[in-house]
Amino acid sequence: MTINLGKARLVATCVALLPLAPAVGCHGFFQPPVLKSISLSPSTVALGSTVQLIATGTYDDSSTGTLTSGLTWTSSSTSVATVSSSGVVTGLTTGTTTITVQSGTITGTTSFTVTNGALESITISPQNQIVYYSAGVTTQAFTATGTYSGGQTVTITSSVTWTSSNTSVATFPSTNTAGTATLAGTGTTTITATDTTTGIYATTALVAE
Repeated sequence: MTINLGKARLVATCVALLPLAPAVGCHGFFQPPVLKSISLSPSTVALGSTVQLIATGTYDDSSTGTLTSGLTWTSSSTSVATVSSSGVVTGLTTGTTTITVQSGTITGTTSFTVTNGALESITISPQNQIVYYSAGVTTQAFTATGTYSGGQTVTITSSVTWTSSNTSVATFPSTNTAGTATLAGTGTTTITATDTTTGIYATTALVAE
């Protein structure tokens, strides 16, 4: 009996390749997934700080993956924030810019905000104020200033909660957002401005004569 070794080898090769058939394209080669869209995160940074943006690609087979090379980054407002060639954003001033990343013909964008950062402290002015209730003065206005991790100082009078330790001397209406105390009599009270989100507060003395 004569065995055709060439045909035998061909049959054996085809049988071995059968399990790989689903991964073979119509031209006999593996077809890699095609990038369809890019999403970016995070979308905020504190003033004066930096953050690494993450570009996540979504492919035509519904798979996803982090993109790390072959990317071009731009910021629509470089006065607000700049972005490096590796996707590191630096916050320069509070505001919003659009960050764009491009890979080939596919682009992704995000609305990116530079914030004041975390509130670190509050100051109240004026400090240790003396008012003359007996001479007809009925109100005293206070201003609260917040200092943030980015080094920014911001007037936060309308966003803090104002209280008086001695309501027989001065009170704040429950709806008060202007930092204005109403005098009720003579004496001394401690005025407190509190950021209810963080619990950070500041105090000052008010003396009514």
